[in-house]
Amino acid sequence: MTPIVTRSGFFAVLFLVSAAGGSAGGSAAPSAAAPYSSARECAACHQTIHKYWSESEHSRATSSPVFRAALTQAVADATDPAAARRECVWCHAPTALATGDYALEGAIAREGVSCDFCHTVADVEMGRAGHPFELAPGRVKRGPMEYAKTPAHETAYSLLHKSSAHLCASCHEYRNAHGVPVLSTYGEWAAGPYPARGQTCQECHMPLVPGTTVSEGLQPTQRRINLHRMTGGSTPSHVATGLQLRFGTVALGASSADVEVVVTNSAVGHSAPGGLSTKSLVLAVGVDTGGAELAHRRERIYRRELKDAEGHVLATVGDLFLKAASVGEDSRLRQKEARTERFTVPLPAGWKAVVARLEYRDASDPAAPKTRLVIEERRERAR
Repeated sequence: MTPIVTRSGFFAVLFLVSAAGGSAGGSAAPSAAAPYSSARECAACHQTIHKYWSESEHSRATSSPVFRAALTQAVADATDPAAARRECVWCHAPTALATGDYALEGAIAREGVSCDFCHTVADVEMGRAGHPFELAPGRVKRGPMEYAKTPAHETAYSLLHKSSAHLCASCHEYRNAHGVPVLSTYGEWAAGPYPARGQTCQECHMPLVPGTTVSEGLQPTQRRINLHRMTGGSTPSHVATGLQLRFGTVALGASSADVEVVVTNSAVGHSAPGGLSTKSLVLAVGVDTGGAELAHRRERIYRRELKDAEGHVLATVGDLFLKAASVGEDSRLRQKEARTERFTVPLPAGWKAVVARLEYRDASDPAAPKTRLVIEERRERAR
């Protein structure tokens, strides 16, 4: 076997390709030397965990329309289509690092970020040139339980899975070919107060919830499991746990109100919002007049802009990865930051309340952007 080193954005990955004719890109067939099991096999014993994972973005990593559109654009625009495909696929179907299935032809690759990949990573070294992942697919499954034993496979207690941010950072920190940090979630976390407190990605995004590690009737089992749904910005209730919204002052005049609102990143482990710059937080202040929409709506938008070489703000996921040449304005809320915003809103006849809303907006799909309510505060009109 001949070792091949390929650099992918901010990190690089070492994988093996058969000297007899295997290729690191294109539609190479899965390698028998690096087998991975299907998530369906894991589900036979780990039913609850599999159910949560199947509801996660990890399980949809290769099937989401946003990823498919970005992959198509990257391959079409690239001077080296095979390299572009590898660059996109290795985070969304990381089993391809060992199998070579960058064409997503096999069922295992199409499972996305699957159970057997994460639970067979032996180590991640962020500063190691060429290969952050130490891949060890096979019978040994690694996880955060120190004394887990099962006749189904071998087990190994792993601090990487229990209390390290590095496994997540391997894909959630990324610089493109121009050196622009398209994803900077890990770097933001590392620069904040949480590493010193021992608070990692898993604590927020995979919290302990009631459940059993294996199906009832099998032994041993636990009564609490990590939530494999990997909740994030797409779950408003999760976003709300890290943010606070409150009125400062509301000065009512005869025809308008001067409103002061304080929004705080109280517990998000990175800048808010995190992830791609297609994500934004929107602070909206307006008046409830009994209609479906806020009257006289005013907004502040918190987001990070990425720009192309001509200085244009980029709007699509594909463009962010391919064309981002610089970071523009970054108005996001830093860790523990409290920001006071002031608005003046008219008060129409019959108004019911002054309303402040914090919304999460995801424009990754420009054809169908999603806006979700995170928090709402009301100052009711005195009766």
